[in-house]
Amino acid sequence: MGLVMVGLLVGCNSVPAKPPKRPDTVRYRLLLRENPVNPREASHCFAQCQSTTTPKAYVECLSQCPGFETTDGEYCSKTEVPPVAACLTVRKVPAGKETPPGMIVLAVIGQVALVVGAASLCSISSSQCGMQLPPPQ
Repeated sequence: MGLVMVGLLVGCNSVPAKPPKRPDTVRYRLLLRENPVNPREASHCFAQCQSTTTPKAYVECLSQCPGFETTDGEYCSKTEVPPVAACLTVRKVPAGKETPPGMIVLAVIGQVALVVGAASLCSISSSQCGMQLPPPQ
């Protein structure tokens, strides 16, 4: 009986498995509140990037912010939105094919187009879609 209880306790306290990496995605993320480099400067940089005029320029601007990271095979969680983070899940699609509806091409590298969903972009940048979002804290 003691081993059964130990087994149940271990099973109940185990950490859920991390979702598998996806080779067709890249996560572009700028942590804001918990930025490992400088939270205040990351938030200021994020705010300055809101004035860019194209999605490509917006991502290029974010990439210059302290603590910006690019992670192959990962994607943004539902909680990684301002004021917690500016996060975009970028998908890799063949460059020769038509861009899927609702997707914006950020770059073409060789035979691969890097695309992001317009809704995803709008969730972190009001200037990229015309919606008003509260400023980061």
